[in-house]
Amino acid sequence: MRQTLPWESVPPPIYVSRPPKPRKKWVTVGGWILVVLLLLFGLMSKRSNLPLSVISFGFALLYTLTLLTKKDAVVTTRGLEIFYDMQFTTNYEFFPWEDINAIVCEDRGHADMVRLHIGHGNTEKALFFPREDLDEIYAFIKNKNPAIRIMDYAAPEPKSSKKHKK
Repeated sequence: MRQTLPWESVPPPIYVSRPPKPRKKWVTVGGWILVVLLLLFGLMSKRSNLPLSVISFGFALLYTLTLLTKKDAVVTTRGLEIFYDMQFTTNYEFFPWEDINAIVCEDRGHADMVRLHIGHGNTEKALFFPREDLDEIYAFIKNKNPAIRIMDYAAPEPKSSKKHKK
């Protein structure tokens, strides 16, 4: 059964964030192998060391949830919306434009992605967006809430490692 996303009925524009880099196939396969090993270890140590077996089952369950969880984040006309699909439950976070106070653009040297730190209250969400959508996103944000500060992050200059004599 396909879970419907909360922003499917929202009028455009909708700017979808991208994962910084997708999980490689060997990482996914290695994760499932680790889950199987944790389950086998938990079964084999059930009689000799019950607390260790319970811990092993717990880690296997948590790692399975990590492998199955999908995260979707978008900037819509309503604000920032993030949806987590964890197979057996879902979580939806919504931050309206009135609650967002700052956006910082960080260029991490990626060819076609930039990282936007979207601040709301005393926390922030860091999401990757396509570089070509950046100007449109800035104009859209300023249109929705002109009070939002938009800043570019400039990496600090590396400090000299030379010691100064007094």
